[in-house]
Amino acid sequence: MDQQLSVIKTEIKEVIIDILRLNVSPEDIDDDQNFFGTETEPGIIEDSLVILEIATVLSEKYDIPPTEFNEESFVNVTSLAELTLKFVNADKITTS
Repeated sequence: MDQQLSVIKTEIKEVIIDILRLNVSPEDIDDDQNFFGTETEPGIIEDSLVILEIATVLSEKYDIPPTEFNEESFVNVTSLAELTLKFVNADKITTS
């Protein structure tokens, strides 16, 4: 299960990188870095519409009902991966 969670975290980071068109690798994004920042600590995501894009991609990839996404699931990569893990279909995770 830890390996699955690790793979999911990497895939979520890849989705974020793709949507935000970031010039970083998945390893550059900390699992516990907040998606939304504060005035003193910036987050990864500045536009709340990006959350909808991420939710759509993950919903399609992992068959997660859109109603399952909430404020708690979009705290950071770890919280989103834990939600995703509940819906993982083993054949949809590609281990490398």
